[in-house]
Amino acid sequence: MFMLMRYFSMASAVALIITAWVLVLFYRNDQTEEQLFSTEAENSQLAGAFANTFWRQFQPFFTAIESMPPEAVRSRGELRALDIAFESLSTGLPILKIRIYNTRGEILYSSIRDEIGSSSADDPQILQSLERGTASTAMNFVGAMPAPNGQIADRWVVRTCLPIKGEMGAVVGGLALYSDASLSMARLDRNVLRLGWMVAVILGGLWIILVLIVRRAEGILREQHQDLAESRELVRHKEERFRAIADYTFDWESWIDQDGRLRWVNPAVERLAGYSIEQCLAMSDYPLPMVLEVDRPAIRKMRVSAQSGNFETGIEFRLICRNGLIKWVMASFQPIFSDDGASMGSRWSIHDITDRKKAEQRLRESEMRFRSVTHTAADAIISVDSVGEIVSWNVGAERIFGYSEAEAMGRNVTMVMPDSFRSRHLEGMRHAVERDHASILGIPSLFEGLRRDGKTFPVELTLSRWEMDGGAFFTAILRDVTERKAAEQELAERTVELERSNTELQQFAYVASHDLQEPLRTVTSFLQLLERRVGSGLSDDAREYIRYATDGAARMHRLITDLLVFSRVTTHGQSFRVVAMDRVLEAALTNLGAAIAESKAEITHDPLPELEADEVQMISLFQNLIGNAIKYRTADTIPRVHIGVLPENDNWTFSFRDNGIGIQPQFFERIFIIFQRLHARGEYEGTGIGLAVAKKIVERHGGRIWVESVPGEGSTFHVTLPGHHV
Repeated sequence: MFMLMRYFSMASAVALIITAWVLVLFYRNDQTEEQLFSTEAENSQLAGAFANTFWRQFQPFFTAIESMPPEAVRSRGELRALDIAFESLSTGLPILKIRIYNTRGEILYSSIRDEIGSSSADDPQILQSLERGTASTAMNFVGAMPAPNGQIADRWVVRTCLPIKGEMGAVVGGLALYSDASLSMARLDRNVLRLGWMVAVILGGLWIILVLIVRRAEGILREQHQDLAESRELVRHKEERFRAIADYTFDWESWIDQDGRLRWVNPAVERLAGYSIEQCLAMSDYPLPMVLEVDRPAIRKMRVSAQSGNFETGIEFRLICRNGLIKWVMASFQPIFSDDGASMGSRWSIHDITDRKKAEQRLRESEMRFRSVTHTAADAIISVDSVGEIVSWNVGAERIFGYSEAEAMGRNVTMVMPDSFRSRHLEGMRHAVERDHASILGIPSLFEGLRRDGKTFPVELTLSRWEMDGGAFFTAILRDVTERKAAEQELAERTVELERSNTELQQFAYVASHDLQEPLRTVTSFLQLLERRVGSGLSDDAREYIRYATDGAARMHRLITDLLVFSRVTTHGQSFRVVAMDRVLEAALTNLGAAIAESKAEITHDPLPELEADEVQMISLFQNLIGNAIKYRTADTIPRVHIGVLPENDNWTFSFRDNGIGIQPQFFERIFIIFQRLHARGEYEGTGIGLAVAKKIVERHGGRIWVESVPGEGSTFHVTLPGHHV
């Protein structure tokens, strides 16, 4: 644009120069023609005077010299007379030269004698003038043109040729006058120069004014262009911000013009409804095709209201997605205007509230369940605000405290507390509200409740805190534990009695086992002494009886010893400390070395952990389980025992798997009872106390023991022990 303005300035300057040159040229031509006309008029007057006065006088001379050679003519005295005649006629006129031609264009007379006899072939206009009988005038710039006084100079010469007619009107010759127009042309050139300067000044002034106008216009255009560029940049930034906000906003935004046509919609429609922007723009009654049928009348009214310039918010309706899914959305619309205040239609915003609707439904269902629970619960459920005023009172509270809901609502909760608890309650409430927490929240605690009849009773309280509308509320679940406290008292009394009985029983077992040892040793010793002294004199039956008595005493000794071991599991156990179970296994295998060597048993194990336990009892546990696996096998079987281990949270589960004779499922519990045997003493030796001791050891450590077995294939004893003890 600005280059065009500069081009226009230069073009206008060139146009003004051309215009000035043309005007000056027109003026010069006009003045030249005027000079020609003036000179022609003067020369015509002179030629007429010559024709009327001197032509008749000198016609015979001209007739006579036509046949004479030019040299003879130049010497004739009549030529001088003609010079004098012409001088008399041209006095005061700028006549440079006079020529007289015959009808053939030959020069009969010239003020310059050398020209006499010459032809006019060099000037065709003279012949044309003679032939046509009309005057002709021409101006030419002639170099070295002599004047009558002999001065030679470059001159502007006006040549006028006038035909001379005889009495009959026929052309009998011609007169050519050459006038000096140099002075007039000099004046004309000066005038033209002055005119040129004047025109140049005027046009230059006009050009300067035009340039100033153009520059001012250029400045205005530049400012307007800059303003336009800034406006465009501002519009571009606004559009970018609008696109950044509108195209990537989470809500579904659209623009509907005053005619109800959709003009723009953001990409959120694809995410929310599954329809593309092109599909929406093709809808004539957007967004009705995407609205559930029963909700369309309301949305149709919304469109009419929006076209009327109204605005509305919070309109909920159901949307049918392109995949058939129905969603709840909330719409709002408002009028939009251009910068000049003209209405452009309405802006629609649609927000997906499906999750909110589902949450509201869940909340309603939860509230219904809560009301159902609170109104049917046997416990008292009471809610209070931050100052302790009751806002909720269920049926359980009515039953426990004796106040109806109408009587309790709005009163302070201290009405159900004895005086001794009220000050402590108020202090706890203040801390719970101010510090936003309380040490008793969610933790059951005991205090005394006060019934309407004034009686107190033990209550278990569980307190929770919640907020609504910026305020703190508390809900308490209160349970009448009168019966439970009585049961706990009875249980405590029975526990004390049971502990006393167990202590007495343990003392009895120890004393009994210790006191029975001596008579058994006496019986066994005397039987052995009797057999040695009189053995040779005894019959076979007597020796067999002595052997039966000795074996019975030995079994009685083992039973008493095992009973003593069983009773000492809990009374004489060591404190728990970190024990490496691989060292426990090594000690147990050392103790079973003879049995392992005799049976050629194969013992394998997984990497064993460390845990807190009584190391002596762990050795006893491993020794009992591995020893049973070696003992209870068929005669032709090599025992194979594998000790596995698996972590389970903070516990360790050990498995003792063997290939022995197995156990019937109905005996899985019986084998852990003291002195319970599944086989006769002749098949497998033992007293039936090993697994009972193992179970008691495991239970002392807070664990569990059980068995899995298939008869004929083997058994797996599982033992779960905690890794740490609190």
